[in-house]
Amino acid sequence: MFKKFIFISILCLGFSPSLGCSDTEVTPLLKRLEEKISGVKTLETGFIQEKKLAVFNRAVVLEGKVFIQEPDFFAWHTDKPVHYIMVIKGDIIKQWDEDTRQVQSLSLSRNPALLVAVNQMKVWFSGKYSSLLKDYEAKAISSKPIILEFTPKVSAEAFNIINKVRMTFQEDERYIARIDIEEKNQDSTSLVFINTKINSSINHSAWELR
Repeated sequence: MFKKFIFISILCLGFSPSLGCSDTEVTPLLKRLEEKISGVKTLETGFIQEKKLAVFNRAVVLEGKVFIQEPDFFAWHTDKPVHYIMVIKGDIIKQWDEDTRQVQSLSLSRNPALLVAVNQMKVWFSGKYSSLLKDYEAKAISSKPIILEFTPKVSAEAFNIINKVRMTFQEDERYIARIDIEEKNQDSTSLVFINTKINSSINHSAWELR
C-alpha cells in the first residue's frame, strides 16, 4: 500500500562553484529563505519529475501539480503518463490511482514510519530549512540563483539512501525552482517547478480524489 507515495517521499545538475560555507555560515541564509517562504500560505505549482534509474538507459518522466494550503493541506497530482492523486489533510493521507480506481486511506499517527516520511517531505516543501541541520550538513553552492546542498549526516535515517539533495531557488527567493536528489544506488531524481502561483485561491477540487 502507498507504494507510489513512498516512491515520491524518498526521492520526496550543472552547478556553480562551491561557496564553501559551513553550517554556521549558511544558517543566516536559511533563516532569510524561511522568512520569505513563511509568507506563502497557499501554493499551486506544476512540476516535471525525472527519475533516472542506474539499471536503465531511459529516464521516467512524470508531470503534474502540487498544491499546498497552510497549515494542514497538501496534494500531489500526477497527470502524465498516468493519473495518480495523493492528498494529506491533517492526520489522514489518501491516495487514488487509475489502475485500481480505488481510494486508500491511512492515519499517519498510527503509522510512525510513514509519518516520518511525510514530515520530511513537508519540510522540503514548507521551507523550514533550519530544522534540516539536525540531520544534514548544509552549504551554499551558488548565490545567484541560490543553490543549497544538503548532505545527510551519518546519524540520519536518510544517510543510507541519499548522497545529497540540491535545491535551487527562484530569483525572488520566495519558493523553490528545482530539487535534485542523488541516491546511494546511483539513481537520481530531479523536480522542476513551473508556473508557480503563490497565495492564490486554490480550487476545492485539488483536495478531492476521483
